[in-house]
Amino acid sequence: MSGISSLLSIGKSALNASQVALQVTGDNIANVDTDGYSRQRVKLVNGTYTSGVDVDGVTRSYDSFVEAQYLDKISARERWSALYTGLTGVESLFNESNTSGINAAMSNFFSDWGNLTSTTASNASITAMLQGTQTLASLLRSAASTLASTKSDTQSAISANVGTLNSLSSAIADLNKKIDASTEGTEAYNSLLDSRDALIEQVSALVDVNVVDNGSGNLSVYLASGQTVVDGTTGFTFSYEQGQTVRQLSSTSIANKSDVQCYSSGTDSSEYTIKVVSNGGVGSGAAFEVSLDGGKTWLTDDDGKVLTYSANAEDGKVTVGDLEIWFGTTSNAGSSPTSDLEVGDTFTLVPKKALYWYTSAGTPELISPQQYADGTDNARRLTGGTLCGELELADTYVGGYRDSLDSLTQSMIWEINRIYSQGTGSEANASCTGTYSVTDTTAALGDSASGLVFGSRLTSGASMFYLYDDSGTMVSSASITLDPTTDSLEDVAGKINSAFGGKLTASIVNGQISLNASSGYEFRFGDDTSGLFAALGVNTLLTGSSAADVATNSTATSDIGMVCIGHVGTNGLVASGDTTTASALAALETTTVSFTINGKTVANQTLGDYYDTLTGTVGSDTSSAKYQYTYQGTLASSLQSDKLSVSAVSLDEELTNLIMYQHAYQAAAKLISTADSMFQTVLAMKS
Repeated sequence: MSGISSLLSIGKSALNASQVALQVTGDNIANVDTDGYSRQRVKLVNGTYTSGVDVDGVTRSYDSFVEAQYLDKISARERWSALYTGLTGVESLFNESNTSGINAAMSNFFSDWGNLTSTTASNASITAMLQGTQTLASLLRSAASTLASTKSDTQSAISANVGTLNSLSSAIADLNKKIDASTEGTEAYNSLLDSRDALIEQVSALVDVNVVDNGSGNLSVYLASGQTVVDGTTGFTFSYEQGQTVRQLSSTSIANKSDVQCYSSGTDSSEYTIKVVSNGGVGSGAAFEVSLDGGKTWLTDDDGKVLTYSANAEDGKVTVGDLEIWFGTTSNAGSSPTSDLEVGDTFTLVPKKALYWYTSAGTPELISPQQYADGTDNARRLTGGTLCGELELADTYVGGYRDSLDSLTQSMIWEINRIYSQGTGSEANASCTGTYSVTDTTAALGDSASGLVFGSRLTSGASMFYLYDDSGTMVSSASITLDPTTDSLEDVAGKINSAFGGKLTASIVNGQISLNASSGYEFRFGDDTSGLFAALGVNTLLTGSSAADVATNSTATSDIGMVCIGHVGTNGLVASGDTTTASALAALETTTVSFTINGKTVANQTLGDYYDTLTGTVGSDTSSAKYQYTYQGTLASSLQSDKLSVSAVSLDEELTNLIMYQHAYQAAAKLISTADSMFQTVLAMKS
């Protein structure tokens, strides 16, 4: 009887095993088109206590090594996908294949000035030049506006993706909790693992990740740079928010419980590292250097010497790049610190929106991608995923193009105004107010503390003024000398007032110089070797200091007689038909000038060549992003194929298994039926 009972037991175990195998095979077939589903297999083992077969669990087909490689390539692909998509739109902005672009407008501008070199230049020619100037300025403003819109749209996408990342982090933590409570080796358990893998792949599309298996189905997800996304059943938070200032004090300042904090106003796509290099109080000896790549390199002047800035309080803000920087207390930006600054004190300014990771203690850590001066990535920051690509697009690329466009515009404004401001029109001036202002009227004009936009371009020299009576006869002239390292705006105003005995007066209104001739007098501007006229914005053609605000001076557009075509000659005479200024402006088209971008090497090119370089850079960046996207996409597709070769369901294989398990089920049923017949026979013999 025991033998027959064993047959029944063996048949039962075989029947149960075949039934489970058929069920799993059926699930595989049903999910053949389900994304993220991993093929499952029944693990059959020899019976432990009796003969027969036992089901030792349901396993899923999964290769952790291939999955890790695949996650890495997803991140790389999506980084370049975001960049390529964004740069394609930017490239169209700088498309110069038609004749209506910025380069064509610049060419027309210089051509219009060439037309004014004729001694018979008409008012119509002057009007055409002014219209062409307005068109050029309008195109530059439009380009700046489009770049700003692109950045704003990208920032909106970043905010949305950060929200998605936080939701995924929370969802993975919840799945970890469910997996911990689930029975390993069941279909339900494997389904949870598949769901979690799908979420991790979504995370890897947003940021670059590493996955660590903690055992028992629990795992942790980290950024490649080390920050935690999910730790077991805890999800961490990310935030895209306005940048914060971080101070790292020297041991001396820590011991002194320093209350000094660094502040800034303005926006920039770069981060600023402020390092104190001279001890002293704020506004009394302390000085600092500036880095835009986390302290790897430091800003230098045209000769390669590291720039040093005075550490001043709020009333003496120092201009560095697009920022005004000053020092206050940790609790009040406008208060003077009681502590001194010490060598080694470091402050990181982030004058833009940036991505932060919040630690378990609630402390934010900056993780926006950062490139060093040599082009390599900061490995402690984000280096992959859509968020990395979008952040780079907004800051490094669009921000960089905006810097180049501003550099072009600033040099164009300066060079044009430098020439134009030394000229004169058919009419003289009764009054003139500068278009550029200072924040400190007592600071040297060439010092960054003055706040004068073009102050750094001033040189030691002299500026000529000519005073005339009502009949047009010159009554006096004066050469106003300037030393930009010592002379302030108040000094300049004082020199003008002293030179003309009240017939031509200079005053300061809202940080701008205002010149006024007394009744019965008028004045003209002459040679200016210092650049004072252009820097203060007096007698200029263009206003503004960036692509966003460049415009034509209303003094010229409102009165053709004020348009400077000629030049004041010997004894203050203005020769009829003189076109000295027009000729100089026409020649500017082929003149090499300097272009400066904070943190980059000074470029020396013509205005047209510099713009061509910018459009070429945009095209090259777009092509590079396309290549990387295609290359990384190919690698990701290859690894996905490797992954699917392990985990994907093959209908042919599953149908074969279905037939095999069906036959096994039938055989087990036959075995039980046979054992039953034998059992009935034995019972019949006894009776």
